[in-house]
Amino acid sequence: MTLNKTSLKPWPPAGVKPYYLDDSVCIIHGDCAGIIPTLGTFDAVVTDPPYNVGKDYGTHDDRMPDNVYRAWAHLRVGYCVQAAANQFWVAPRYKLGMWLELLPNAHLIVIPRGASGPLRGGWIDQFEIALAQGKTLSKHSDLWKGIRLKGEGYFFTEQTFGHPGYTPTPIMALAISLLASESVLDPFCGTGGTLRAAKDQGKRAVGIEIHEPYCEIAAKRMAQEVLAL
Repeated sequence: MTLNKTSLKPWPPAGVKPYYLDDSVCIIHGDCAGIIPTLGTFDAVVTDPPYNVGKDYGTHDDRMPDNVYRAWAHLRVGYCVQAAANQFWVAPRYKLGMWLELLPNAHLIVIPRGASGPLRGGWIDQFEIALAQGKTLSKHSDLWKGIRLKGEGYFFTEQTFGHPGYTPTPIMALAISLLASESVLDPFCGTGGTLRAAKDQGKRAVGIEIHEPYCEIAAKRMAQEVLAL
């Protein structure tokens, strides 16, 4: 698919120092709170943020006191909402109240598992959720069937690229196809799943990542040829 060159002019965005750059993807190493306000606007923010549940993300502290985490998230979501009319955030059910406060106009997306998931307090985990805010490019169900989730099924082993909070790329790809005609921002790009999906769809994407080893993994994924759709 041919990249639409009309998006994100100039390229790369003015005033940034790319960690990686090609014709469609720019990766920036750093804290998104200090970078997003310098970038201009996008069609959509598509991301999976840290949930403050104690995972080892390297540079990021995923063990903040609740009030500190809330303030951390509030600042960054605020910048993201200013950067794009459309938003897509993979969100945890056990902190859904906070994320709905931060994205009050969001629509709930449910992604069911095809097989039993983890056991949480006696409940078998059977679905993931996401919050989508804005207007879609086409009509689509808010029940996203047929996507294999993390740890789904004994014989299903997904490539996580060593990231403890990896989100399956098909989720991000569908969000991009519905919410972004030309340009995407992922402020927590991790190992580059959102960026890879945007590149495969011929759209421009900027990803920000605070942990440099993840930037390196994402850069290697971007250097591959665009995958056939």
